[in-house]
Amino acid sequence: MSQPDPERASWQLLVAWGLRKSPLIVACCAVGLGIALPLLVSSPARYQAEALVVAGELEMTPAALPSYARAVFESDAMQRRVAADADLPGSADVGDRLDLVTSEEFLVLTVVAAADEPGAAADLADVAAEAYVIELNQGGSGVGSFALQSRAEVPTTRSTEGLPRWVTGLIGTAAGALLGLGLVVLIVAGRRPMLGAHDVTSAVRLGLIGVVGVPALRADQAPDPRQAPGLVPVARALLPHVDGSIVFASAERTAAARGRLLVLLATVLSTRLDVFLSGSSRVTSTVAPRLGSTDARRGGRPARPGLELVDGVPPADTLEVPQWPLPMVLVIRYGEPRAALRRLAADNFDEEILGVVMVDELRGLLSGRAD
Repeated sequence: MSQPDPERASWQLLVAWGLRKSPLIVACCAVGLGIALPLLVSSPARYQAEALVVAGELEMTPAALPSYARAVFESDAMQRRVAADADLPGSADVGDRLDLVTSEEFLVLTVVAAADEPGAAADLADVAAEAYVIELNQGGSGVGSFALQSRAEVPTTRSTEGLPRWVTGLIGTAAGALLGLGLVVLIVAGRRPMLGAHDVTSAVRLGLIGVVGVPALRADQAPDPRQAPGLVPVARALLPHVDGSIVFASAERTAAARGRLLVLLATVLSTRLDVFLSGSSRVTSTVAPRLGSTDARRGGRPARPGLELVDGVPPADTLEVPQWPLPMVLVIRYGEPRAALRRLAADNFDEEILGVVMVDELRGLLSGRAD
């Protein structure tokens, strides 16, 4: 079985993280381009009228007629004649209002005119067809003769060219979403966030113990282990270190999330171990009511293995089981820049770092809502 490519997995996490952190950029690009594209490419709805010109005595081959007819129709002389006869401001305006449809089989040339008013469209088609007949008949010998077969009827409905606006709107929305996603990935990639084991290993050569969804709560609320996805694997990874102390260190801005992580770990581990929590008084006061006294937990049973979880780096003489170097777990927020983890590892380079735990407050919040 082939192993997953860590680089590819890292990019997938990067895209997901970008969408999670900056969905507004993607939404604005999608909505903006979804609105702008139909306005830019869609032609305004106008009335179209058709007048027919027929080739009478054709001296050229039918196959040559379309190219000759097109050349005459698009000539400057034709444009100037129509502009003068229709009293238009300039020949440049004629090309936007007229079109030609040719046919080898029936030797019929269809002059199509467009205008904002139905009567104006019919009048322009007639004027253009009459001017077109004059220009065609000036071709000389070897061409043939042409005549106006039928005048234009006044149209009753408007017509549009190109794709419907709702289609261009969908295309614009999809293109805008892709553009926004690309911008988000570029912005997020510049921060080089920590999103997986590959990122941790490449940054500090340490292993990722796990990612724990830690609910963001008020100071007086205790987190619920059932609302903390990823907690059990991290707690299981700490079991080999019983009868000792494990220090959890992080940057100051992550101290609150680190404290909630320790409360969750102590709650889970207390089902199998005698857990001692030291460091922050706020954390110990939160856990104490849950764990009760050690004697009460034992209930006369033989002593169980113990484990001390330390919130922050304390003086060595305050530990239940003094050790050096200190077994330590680095705690960072999910998505922290690599530079932040490198600084944290450098500040504790002389300790026995067991690995890295990421705390993800949004993941914990979503888990809590699901319950």
